[in-house]
Amino acid sequence: MTRVAVTTDRFTEAAVAFARVGLKPVSLPCIRVQAADEGVLAQAREAASIADLVLISSVRTLEVLWPNGSMPALEVGAVGERTAAAVKARGGRVVLLGRSGLADLVERGADRLASSRIVFPHAAGSDPVALELLSERTFDFRAFEVYRSVPVAPGPAPVRAAVFASPSAVEGWLLSRSVDGLVIGVIGPTTRKAVARYRPPDVMAPQPSHHSLAQALASYLEVTV
Repeated sequence: MTRVAVTTDRFTEAAVAFARVGLKPVSLPCIRVQAADEGVLAQAREAASIADLVLISSVRTLEVLWPNGSMPALEVGAVGERTAAAVKARGGRVVLLGRSGLADLVERGADRLASSRIVFPHAAGSDPVALELLSERTFDFRAFEVYRSVPVAPGPAPVRAAVFASPSAVEGWLLSRSVDGLVIGVIGPTTRKAVARYRPPDVMAPQPSHHSLAQALASYLEVTV
């Protein structure tokens, strides 16, 4: 059974996806999450409350802004099925869904974005190309950095593959380990670029989820290992 380093700090949730496809997930977290100051979070909540559409690209954003498990009945554009499900579970209304990243969401909602007040709470280091696209295509756009992922060095456990969901996780991994000699899988274009500075990743998830990445990685390993 191929041992795969899962570098998110949310190991329990991510591990299920890799175990289901016959891989052995190994917890090697490479990030810790640091929320923005409460003043910034309060501004983001207030702006969201009067926006026509709030863009949410991760479950983490929901947890940081509305940690009690509920949110106002805001109209939301969500990135990925998992994020959309989390929005609905908290009381939000998903009116726009991007299945393969923020840029896809922007393309799908182009007409609405052009005439709406948009608020985008996001992680530090979000895709700059998508952010620029949003700024260009929206009628009224406000973005808030509501958290950041701080790199931390992983442990020494042996693995055959490693998977990354953020550039910060890549940075953390490289604090004590190398990507050489490993099968590398990534979620999202910004993470792909972060790995590509050192070597091309072997696998990129078709959709922004560990489930999608696990399936793609398992298929790749069947052919190459």
